[in-house]
Amino acid sequence: MNSIPASIGKYRVVRELGRGASGTVYLAHDSFRDAQVAIKMIHPHLLVDSVQAQRYRRMLHNEAVLAGQLVHPHIVAMIDVDEQADPPYLVLEYIRGKSLAEFTTPDALLPVYDVLNIIFKCCNALEYAKAQGLVHRDIKPANLLLQADGEVKLTDFGTALVLEGEGTHMAGLVGSPSYMSPEQIREEELTHLSDMFSLGIVLYELLTGHKPFQGESEFTTIFKISAEEPTAMRVLRPALPAALDAVVSRALAKKPQDRFQSWREFGEALVDINRSLPHLASQSMEAVRFQLLRGMDFFTDFHDVAIWETLRLGNIHSLVAGGNLMVEGAIGESFYILLEGSVVVIRNDSVLSTLSPGVSIGEIIYLQPEQNVRTATVRAQSNIIVMKIRGESLRKASTDVQACFDKAFIKILVNRLVAANQQLAEWDAN
Repeated sequence: MNSIPASIGKYRVVRELGRGASGTVYLAHDSFRDAQVAIKMIHPHLLVDSVQAQRYRRMLHNEAVLAGQLVHPHIVAMIDVDEQADPPYLVLEYIRGKSLAEFTTPDALLPVYDVLNIIFKCCNALEYAKAQGLVHRDIKPANLLLQADGEVKLTDFGTALVLEGEGTHMAGLVGSPSYMSPEQIREEELTHLSDMFSLGIVLYELLTGHKPFQGESEFTTIFKISAEEPTAMRVLRPALPAALDAVVSRALAKKPQDRFQSWREFGEALVDINRSLPHLASQSMEAVRFQLLRGMDFFTDFHDVAIWETLRLGNIHSLVAGGNLMVEGAIGESFYILLEGSVVVIRNDSVLSTLSPGVSIGEIIYLQPEQNVRTATVRAQSNIIVMKIRGESLRKASTDVQACFDKAFIKILVNRLVAANQQLAEWDAN
């Protein structure tokens, strides 16, 4: 177990805040300013080898020089540095909050309007950095800190590229593979448009809970970034506005010239979408629906993360009594979970059954996508509320969620088979 130092330089250490590949961040008290600070210290074991030590000391020097030049409300401020210490460290503004990495899973997504506000502020910070001649090169959720009041701060300029002047910077392939731009992977000349691609990945992840380019290894991830298009966000979360899918797709264009050409243009596109969102379901409504799903038999074997992901896969619809949810002979691409009310299933003008809340309807669309012709009419017997899920969306969901649905569908189908056998037995008896 790593021991926590009592002090670092003139700063009294309070506790460890986090630990990464290159260093540890401590919460400390600055007695001179009577304030809390964050101290980023390089791991001592990385300084044993002289070549490696030179690399990490250069990273810290780079961050100190650049962070010291950047004064912006959405960039973490640098307070102090000791490059000669063993190990060397930076003293930074302490941010009371969490990294955005904590909001990148289906069960922890922020409201859409909050995400757009956050990314707009990131655009503003990166526009400022660009004006200083900098490309960050390591934009990722872990380097974006969200405060309790909704403010966001960009941090970690250790691998930043100085486009002009005599600033030192790391050469070669640097950054986090999952968030690199195609030109960064090819080690081509970089501009702010490379950071824009990386921020587009962050935006996609914050909205869907999935990375747009995710391979089983770093090599396959890099290949996907270079050669493949991501799944459309609305396949993973159909409630997102179509305009948002288009904005993110443009930010993730393979060729830099096909992206937004300025941070202001990107930010304005996000603001325009945010203005159109007043009728989107609030986070509190999502919590109500989460509770509703968790109490249904269909979702008995779903863990909480799977239920959150399911909520974002589907759209909620209502239908008045007498309306047709499905029509016999029509082409379909979605199935439904009946949340409230009851429906009747009709084939050839004969009522086959009545269904109550907590069952799936039309799931054959997912189980056998080639069988997309509806075999029965489903009519609302009362006012109903359903969750509509496209078969394609579920096939693109996590394997964990797909397994949960497969198990639930099997239970439904077995119950229907048992009911059908009982009905046949009753007919035979009569």
